[in-house]
Amino acid sequence: QGQSVKHVGLDLRTPVFTHGQLYVAVSRVTSVHNIKAITDPRDDFTLPLRTKNIVYPEVLQILN
Repeated sequence: QGQSVKHVGLDLRTPVFTHGQLYVAVSRVTSVHNIKAITDPRDDFTLPLRTKNIVYPEVLQILN
């Protein structure tokens, strides 16, 4: 925890893997100018840009 990195690369061609993964990735970089992302070229780049947060309730039920 608390680890910083100078550069972050994100592959957003598919939804993020787990809840909070995207937040952790962007919160660790030391400058917003050092974030690079790959997106699907078919994406519509209208603002605000978004990525899906996939939650599988059946997995959460098993963990409880």
